[in-house]
Amino acid sequence: MTVALVLQSLCRQAIAGNRRLRAADCSNPEQRDGTLAQGKPSAAGCCRDAARWYICASLAWLPALAGAACADAPVASLPALERVAAGVWRVPAARGEPDAANGGATIQLVLVRDGARLWLIGSGPTPAFGAALACAIERGTGRAVTDVVNTRAAPELALANAAFPAARLWALPDVAATMRARCGQCLARLQARIGPAGASLRPTLIRVPTRRVGTAGQRAGRLGPFDWLALARAPGERVLVLRLRRPHTMRVVIAQGLLWAGDLPDLRDTRSDTFAASLRRLRTFGAGALLLGEQGGPSGVATLTNHLAYLAALHAAIVPQLAHGDAAAAQAPLPAFMHWPGYAATHPLNVQRVWRELEPTLFR
Repeated sequence: MTVALVLQSLCRQAIAGNRRLRAADCSNPEQRDGTLAQGKPSAAGCCRDAARWYICASLAWLPALAGAACADAPVASLPALERVAAGVWRVPAARGEPDAANGGATIQLVLVRDGARLWLIGSGPTPAFGAALACAIERGTGRAVTDVVNTRAAPELALANAAFPAARLWALPDVAATMRARCGQCLARLQARIGPAGASLRPTLIRVPTRRVGTAGQRAGRLGPFDWLALARAPGERVLVLRLRRPHTMRVVIAQGLLWAGDLPDLRDTRSDTFAASLRRLRTFGAGALLLGEQGGPSGVATLTNHLAYLAALHAAIVPQLAHGDAAAAQAPLPAFMHWPGYAATHPLNVQRVWRELEPTLFR
């Protein structure tokens, strides 16, 4: 039913932007004839003629009949749930930045079962993605998500919140405030980057967390089954780290925005010295635990050590050349890290960011 309501909402939003369509177009012929119960809209019913093509663009990859979505959807059409520990699953993310090929699904999501509650850490990049994820979760666990946590203000992590209307939505107070101020602009930028995959992105479907994790300025605490720690990626830009509190079992730490397993860290929207300090704190917080980060599979604190070594090498390569005004420092090759998958795409951008960050220090 949750998925059905989300699909109906998406269809009606599309209709609102096109006067040629009518609200009745959100139902399939059987529903309009009274054969199906009300409240079970059909994605197929929205695709009956060329006038509705753009609705199909956002919904066609979802199950044909929303009312029976979780029972009938092909497994290949749903996000994957990969079990990593007892009662813990991850939704793997594509490496790199959002584009049309990956549909913006570039942040790993995590699902945690805690008694009768089901916690989803991050909801995904679009309402359509979230609807498919809700399907996968209901099919895989036999229950619906009760709580969604937005660990930071990132569109790839939170713009699918609308797909979980019955769930309680949690965030740090400053993260919720940032989302309220920026989500509209972030939505437009993500939509431009992912093209047709972003057809379900609409400002009216933005859902900002109403449940607060801690109080303003609080740095640590407890939330449901988690111990939490607030760490900064840049001054004033915090991310929530969650450590599953389960004695006598494998500890799991969720560190979105701070860890890229088997790859280089992406320094977009960070300040490198602040980021490095947070990595050191995370290394202590996550000691002995299984870490789930932004991208890549489960890993340990050795990944954080690799990230810190990379940041040190990056600074060491840039600072001397920057001091001599050598524009060639914009390349700053680091042979020791060239074997990482994201080196070719991520490293040049990291060099530019750290160069801009350090350049003002020369004029003090």
